[in-house]
Amino acid sequence: MPIPKSRVPSSRLSPRQLPEGRTMQVERLKTGDFEEAMETMATAFEFKSPRDFPMLLPQIYQPTEELMKAIYAIRLDGRIVSAVGVHPRDWQVGDSTLKLAGIGGVCTLHDHRGKGLMKAIMERCLTDMKAEGFHLSWLGGQRQRYQYYGYERCGNVYDFDLRVANLRHSRRATPDIRFEPMGGHYVDRVATARAFHEAKPIHVRRSQEDFVLYLLSGYCEPWFALDSDENVIGYFAQVDGGVREISSQNVEVTLDILHAWANYLEQDIHVVVQPDDVSLARSLGQLAERVSVNATGNWQVFDWQATLRALLEVRRDTQGISEGKLRIQIDETRLDLEVCASGVNCLVGEGPPDLQLTHFDAHRVLFGPTRPGDGAPIPESARILESWAPLPLGFMRGDSV
Repeated sequence: MPIPKSRVPSSRLSPRQLPEGRTMQVERLKTGDFEEAMETMATAFEFKSPRDFPMLLPQIYQPTEELMKAIYAIRLDGRIVSAVGVHPRDWQVGDSTLKLAGIGGVCTLHDHRGKGLMKAIMERCLTDMKAEGFHLSWLGGQRQRYQYYGYERCGNVYDFDLRVANLRHSRRATPDIRFEPMGGHYVDRVATARAFHEAKPIHVRRSQEDFVLYLLSGYCEPWFALDSDENVIGYFAQVDGGVREISSQNVEVTLDILHAWANYLEQDIHVVVQPDDVSLARSLGQLAERVSVNATGNWQVFDWQATLRALLEVRRDTQGISEGKLRIQIDETRLDLEVCASGVNCLVGEGPPDLQLTHFDAHRVLFGPTRPGDGAPIPESARILESWAPLPLGFMRGDSV
């Protein structure tokens, strides 16, 4: 997608050549570059020892060819001075597997900023992502900085504040649950936890070997929840009392785990719930003291047809939405969306659209976090969208980069 003229960066960021006359060369790193790349990133982000990127995100920062080639970099005088990571994720959305690119570790050493290095790398990354068939991409960071490259802040995730008093007055029996730190050496237990994760309608596909590493992301602590017979009934990842991810046998067991964890800590807890986890969101909505809905990051959809079909199917299957049809145009892409008794259709459309949106408006209207009409005016001919959206574009902390 061409960058809209209104989002083209200022000339300060535009030069393709450094003042010294040296041409920028963007390369993909190799295993032998690991230590230098980690040092450059830590310096750029002003990390202080012992904090570093392998500790922050152990799943993606390892000295292997596969993981290191995800990092794009520019060298000056033989030294890595700027880098961007494009980390692939197989994102299971209902019956569809979407190819998602997580962008992270975007940095330039302070003395080399303002020379267009990040711009050069980001443009190369966008070219490669489209050529390699990625359906969509996610990144964190400051919103306007990445709008220059077609990203928009959107998506939706629930944040519940669950207080000890809420649980005390809920009349739920205190569950007999024991907690144990999760480690990869518990092979069978990890396999059980992974099965709970994979049962979710939307999830990143994590290997058995890397499952615990995902849960360690963001300095989180992963825990098993065990019943009185020492069986794994669920797992969660938490940091400072905040539960960033939780899965179990069913929603009632999840509520028991949260109850037991709050009792164990003897304090209020904060719970993040993904938009496809409808049963848990409904249950906590009746119990928690507060709830807020927030964006999940900065997103860019490359393949609207595949992405909308997959997310609309999950929305239909998890919440039940009105049947109907909608012809939508997003820049030059025109699609016919249909929800019917037999499922969801999303086909290339012809004829005048019911709703026409810009690239940026489409992300906010379709994915939230607010109602479609809060993102752009919705004409009467497109009112069915108020039942369909926001679509469940969530993203777990463990999958971020």
